[in-house]
Amino acid sequence: MMEENSQTLLNEVRLVGVAASPGCVVAPVVVFSQDNKIIRRRKIKPEDISNEMELFELALGKTRQEILEIKEKLEQDLPDQDAAIFDAHLLVLEDPTIIEAVKAQLEEKLLGVDYIYQQTTKSFIKQLRQIEDEFLSERAADIQDVSRRVLRHLQGRSGLSFQLDVPSIIVAHDLTPSDTAQLDRKMVLGFATEGGSRTSHTAIIARSLDIPAVVSLKQVLNQIESGIEVLLDGHEGLLILNPSEETKRISGQIEGKRLEVDQRLTSLREVSATTTDLKKITVSANVGLEADISMMLENGAEGVGLYRTEFLYINREGFPSEEEQYQNYRAVAHAALPHSVIIRTLDLGGDKFISNNEGFIPEQNPFLGWRGIRFCLTERAIFKIQLRAICRASIEGNVKIMFPMVSDIDEYRRARSLLEEVKRELRAEGVPIADKMEVGVMIEVPSAAMTAEFYAREANFLSIGTNDLIQYTLAVDRVNEKVAYLYQPTHPSILRLIKQVVDAGHRHNIWVGVCGEMASDIILTPLLLGLGVDELSLGAGNIPRIKKAIQTLSFEETQKMVAEWMDWYKAEDIMRALEDYAKSLYPDLL
Repeated sequence: MMEENSQTLLNEVRLVGVAASPGCVVAPVVVFSQDNKIIRRRKIKPEDISNEMELFELALGKTRQEILEIKEKLEQDLPDQDAAIFDAHLLVLEDPTIIEAVKAQLEEKLLGVDYIYQQTTKSFIKQLRQIEDEFLSERAADIQDVSRRVLRHLQGRSGLSFQLDVPSIIVAHDLTPSDTAQLDRKMVLGFATEGGSRTSHTAIIARSLDIPAVVSLKQVLNQIESGIEVLLDGHEGLLILNPSEETKRISGQIEGKRLEVDQRLTSLREVSATTTDLKKITVSANVGLEADISMMLENGAEGVGLYRTEFLYINREGFPSEEEQYQNYRAVAHAALPHSVIIRTLDLGGDKFISNNEGFIPEQNPFLGWRGIRFCLTERAIFKIQLRAICRASIEGNVKIMFPMVSDIDEYRRARSLLEEVKRELRAEGVPIADKMEVGVMIEVPSAAMTAEFYAREANFLSIGTNDLIQYTLAVDRVNEKVAYLYQPTHPSILRLIKQVVDAGHRHNIWVGVCGEMASDIILTPLLLGLGVDELSLGAGNIPRIKKAIQTLSFEETQKMVAEWMDWYKAEDIMRALEDYAKSLYPDLL
């Protein structure tokens, strides 16, 4: 972000986290110690159970009213999809699985309902936080948020546990979505947390409220105390303790330039991503909730390139019904019209399970085990329910379907055969479905990339999941800090595999997209264009910048550069060349 300056004071300390909400501010810090009050085990008698349940129901009612008041307040200030986040909180609050579990544990253990409720919700939260998928694991924050509110009411407490006297930057272990929604924007200039991610509801609300935020600042609470001045940079993911005057000056200049760029980019909403030599690239969005569709459209996305369906399955006991899934898929498809929606079928397994893990046997190497399409083809009844729901939603006319974790052409054929079987059954039942629905394959396993020709002959499109493709090709666990440096998207093997997939698709006149994190990295945009990718699917917030970068590039020039890089053997050299090229063409976007 800023060049090191010789005048920087010795006590200036820079901490690096994850950028969650853009903006740059300087202010004194307030360390927020969240209320994690220990609830004691309180013995009760069998005759006390009904009274404990009455207390529990009363606390649920008060919490419901509290959430509705927050939602009503937000609807006056925020887009509908952001206030709708609290609809998810109401669903958590009234989740019969949690309520029945509390009742059962209360009768079995004869302990106070506050302790039982805390332990029950802790169990759900723990299981969700073990999920590697960043988007899905962060849904644990919803349960934690609701749980804290219910527990406060069970103990006769309510409200936030901090007040600010002067405009400040908050530093905490974490903030819940409802805490974030209630922040006084005049007093809270920004926040930094040890936990969290850029896909959490807390981050989404922070962006909607225009509150700069940095998350995943490991051990920050051990290095900071209330009262010191800090500079928080939500663009670069930096928290600078005791910033020098020179650091503040440079930061202010950069922030001013960014604001100018952002204002110019708002005009790109209705403009296509076309290169200087008229090559059209489709820019779509990765979506995990129906509420994300409005944000996607506001940022100029041309469709949903990846709709994750796992969220419907994970935060619950058991599987969702066909009707529940149908209502969800059709609502998403309708909201996205006239753009298309690619629904990825259930990618369960690995580390993503339903809450009770029923039917899942622990595996030594779960990411190489029973997951994705492998799970679905084994659990045909579960898979058919989802396929029926997707087919029914296809009546909107813009639904496409995509199978994940395919490693062998026979898996694709079996999944496609089951899809056709479901279509025949629905038509026989008189259920309306679309006459045609495009079917694609996620290419995220090296074996699929190397045999992309087989899939291209039979599928309607291919979508490259680069996160897993890189991980499996380079044998690197991307969340393992000891080997993270080996996770290289510009590794020559990755370039060759992507090119092989793209070429196979084009030989058979089908389009090829990228829906992994490579698609959202503006440094890598020239690389993906030069490799011939037709579509990029990414987080909605990055879409305007990616569009602008594409409009700056020459497709022919990127092809020539990539052809040269194919002979390079060091990933670092390719990345350095890309960085230099991006700086020369669109420095204001970086």
